[in-house]
Amino acid sequence: MPPENLDIVRKFYDSWAHSELPGPRELLDPKVEYVNPPGAIEPGIRRGIEAFNHAVESVFDGWESWQMEPERLTQVGDQVAVVVRYRARGRTSGVEVEGRESALFTLHDGKLVRYEWFHGPDDAHDAARREE
Repeated sequence: MPPENLDIVRKFYDSWAHSELPGPRELLDPKVEYVNPPGAIEPGIRRGIEAFNHAVESVFDGWESWQMEPERLTQVGDQVAVVVRYRARGRTSGVEVEGRESALFTLHDGKLVRYEWFHGPDDAHDAARREE
């Protein structure tokens, strides 16, 4: 259970906060997976760095602003469950939304191999515990 996994996850959020997409490429496994949950606009799994990049960019494209603040990071084996507070403003509508969701980062040998986000703030933690 490498403690640097928490630092790696923080680096992704820091990169995204500075619009450095898709995040630190040197920390992405070539076969990285980006997983949208059921009920997302585009549910399913994207594989590979270019697909990951496209998925991350599409999140930001529809919004004039999109801010994510990790509230809590919990390491469970090679995974890090994150509770995230987000705030966003629609690009064309100007509608502002905010809420909490979660994400589960799976890391191997210092690289992100899977990023999965969830609608609920506790869902990622529950998923990590189930996989233990």
